[in-house]
Amino acid sequence: MKNNLLSKNQFLHIKKLMQKKYRYQYQEFIIEGLHLIEEAIKYPKIIKYIITSDKNFKHDNISIFITSYDNICKLSTTETPQPYIAICNFIQNNCLYKNDFILLLDNISDPGNLGTIIRTAYSFGVKDIIVKGVDIYNPKILRATQGAIFNINIINNMNLDDAIIKLKNDGFKIIGSLLKNSINYNNLKINDQKLVLILGNESKGINQKLINLLDYKIYIPIKFESLNVAIACGILLSKYLK
Repeated sequence: MKNNLLSKNQFLHIKKLMQKKYRYQYQEFIIEGLHLIEEAIKYPKIIKYIITSDKNFKHDNISIFITSYDNICKLSTTETPQPYIAICNFIQNNCLYKNDFILLLDNISDPGNLGTIIRTAYSFGVKDIIVKGVDIYNPKILRATQGAIFNINIINNMNLDDAIIKLKNDGFKIIGSLLKNSINYNNLKINDQKLVLILGNESKGINQKLINLLDYKIYIPIKFESLNVAIACGILLSKYLK
């Protein structure tokens, strides 16, 4: 496919996508670097076109637009970006769950934590993640997932209460990670049950309304006051997805 020059209007449009409100208005987002682009290419209809300063870069099925490296830097959120950016359509995920284990994230605020959790969940074979209160197309989150975001069914759900009640009616047991009034996670015996694991906000924890819906409350015993939520996620997934 022949390469074309990036127009001023295209540049201004992409610049807008660096803001959350325009990402959701146009249902588009930016990914940076060859690794993320190569991961996204595996899935049809994700990438709309690629922008690069590499005039020799080619792809048979995706439109390539050439621009200066200076423009690449203006469209990037990293200090020394790779000369490859792709504009993608929002990922059309399925509201039907693919497995008997669901990870639910209640207002995880740090993009790095969320991206690491998504990558960790993918490595453990998690198929479904429900998230609330975050923009999964934040550039820091996308980088931290290392492409795992394209491989997991991520459902944005603003009404977690209703989602959990429905899951309970479908036979899922709900586990929440809490510091108080909970049992050591090693002492919780789970046998072939459909599970939802809830992890809460880094400073506020799980919302009280969701706590009231828990079947099991667990904690990870440590010698510090608290544990990074992404690390806690890895420990708990290792336990419950054996």
